[in-house]
Amino acid sequence: MQDLIRNLKSSDTLAQKETIQNIWQYFPQVSEINGEQVHLGDDAAAVKSGGEYLLLAGEGVYPPLLKSNPYLAGRTSVLTNVNDIYAMGGRPVAILDVLISPDVETTGEVLRGIRDNAARYGVPVVGGHISEDAPSASLAVFILGKAKKLLSSFSVRSGDDLVFITNSDGKFVSGFNFWDSSSMLTDEEVTAHLELVAQSAEEDLAEAGKDVSMAGLIGSLLMLLESSSLGGEINIDTVPRPFEVPLAEWMLAFPSFGFILSVNPENTLRVKEKFAGAGLSCESIGKVTEEKAVYFIDNKGNRELFWDFHKNALIGVGETIS
Repeated sequence: MQDLIRNLKSSDTLAQKETIQNIWQYFPQVSEINGEQVHLGDDAAAVKSGGEYLLLAGEGVYPPLLKSNPYLAGRTSVLTNVNDIYAMGGRPVAILDVLISPDVETTGEVLRGIRDNAARYGVPVVGGHISEDAPSASLAVFILGKAKKLLSSFSVRSGDDLVFITNSDGKFVSGFNFWDSSSMLTDEEVTAHLELVAQSAEEDLAEAGKDVSMAGLIGSLLMLLESSSLGGEINIDTVPRPFEVPLAEWMLAFPSFGFILSVNPENTLRVKEKFAGAGLSCESIGKVTEEKAVYFIDNKGNRELFWDFHKNALIGVGETIS
């Protein structure tokens, strides 16, 4: 367990997230729109509008991926945004893209990737901005969604089960810690899997949620708990993963389909049955606790401190929110 903790804490994945702490000197952690609070730091900003929520999110694409595989970068930019919307209990409405490109070939490959995956998820691309003749490429994509019932990182409750949902059938993209478990699925299967997350929100089966993206499972868990000023115990022996993948590598991976739900224990079995019925891995991997720290435990009764929020924030959210 000590080796696992050392490997995770020394990773670039967590170090990159820690740099986000600096932004709070420029922006408040809570904004107000029409008398309603909007928390910064969630997968998407949730703006109340009538009896539902408008969801706004954006993603910048990892530059090495954009350079080595512009088409995959375009596809990934859509996938990450769509996952952010579903992680909030919503459904996507439309996408915008901002592309700075060095040449027409790169532009074409990126836009082809965006077009293909937007069509796959049934989300129209409704505008954006494109510039060419830049020294290097950069890509950011933004999404609008709607939710009837909200899943938020700021709604975790002590005593909840932490349920990890993923698809263990897939493969790593060569050169990147990206687990592709979606490209082999039909469009209908991809959408049906994501719909289960929105349904879990609308059926009041989950209290809170977060998608697993560039922060990996461990970073996403930390951000989820930090947002609600809580902690947790994570049973490392119960984390579902592809059998050939080492645990440390898997906990830092970016899966194309991965979500963490904070679930009242009374609903955990129903949630597991819902996702398992679609052939997905869905397991309770830990418990939410009042203590602002995260511990790793195992089936042998070992317990080790992994992260103490009193001493080390990750992205710095939740500290000034009641």
